Amino acid sequence: MRKTTLIGVPIALLIAATTLLLRPQYDAELAPETVKLVPRAFDFRPAGDYWLEKRAVDAPSQREHLAPRFEVMKYQVSQAEYARCVADGDCLTLDSNSGNAANADLPQTGASLLDAQLYADWLSKRTGQDWRLPTDREWAFFAGARWADDALRIEDDDGSNPARRWLARYRLEAESRTSASAVPQARGSHGLNEFGVADLGGNVWEWTQSCHQRVNLDAQGALTDRAEYCSIRIAEGRHRAAINDFVRDARGGGCSAGQPPDNLGFRLVRGIP
Repeated sequence: MRKTTLIGVPIALLIAATTLLLRPQYDAELAPETVKLVPRAFDFRPAGDYWLEKRAVDAPSQREHLAPRFEVMKYQVSQAEYARCVADGDCLTLDSNSGNAANADLPQTGASLLDAQLYADWLSKRTGQDWRLPTDREWAFFAGARWADDALRIEDDDGSNPARRWLARYRLEAESRTSASAVPQARGSHGLNEFGVADLGGNVWEWTQSCHQRVNLDAQGALTDRAEYCSIRIAEGRHRAAINDFVRDARGGGCSAGQPPDNLGFRLVRGIP
């Protein structure tokens, strides 16, 4: 029996060729260097505004254990890496890059959370891998000793003077700053943490996907209600910052409280199947 053909070409061969042409063309070389992580326990204090009845308080610290199903970028996303996404038409040109050649050794700054999400979507599409922003909890996990606990530890605050906590917040965050230039530095300038992740807690704050939240506690410290505000996200660095998701430069506004970050950038995590 003769096999069905189309102008002398077997149908099965045509189907195979069409399938190959339609299959996404992944580029593994675009995938950045990552750090593998191992399970461990760590102390974590959630981000957000916590209220004990009508008094603002520190979020309760809790002992966490995380067995990660992800790897983390060793470095923050660079200008050159971000420029590839712009060239493909999947990311927006940023003001911080205007008129400058993309540098492979400098972190991309002046990026909003929305810009970071567009880049993660593009990188996932181009590599066939699962790239995303970390949660605040995951960031604290791989930051290790570089994670900044934002507790104010005001034990005798009766809530009658809210300015007391505001001033304490500014002092805490001001003490975490240095007199060094806010100009982004070359990759590795801020060193590696104990897990081999670079530049954590430098002068580039990193977006996380975690939403800002308000949590109410009862007199015993048990949660009574919780509300998320996902137009505001948590950025991590020398201190935590809650920032509107469209903001690219928090120094010009958009930081909900405290000292604004010097620069806004990001690094992604890659899910392990």
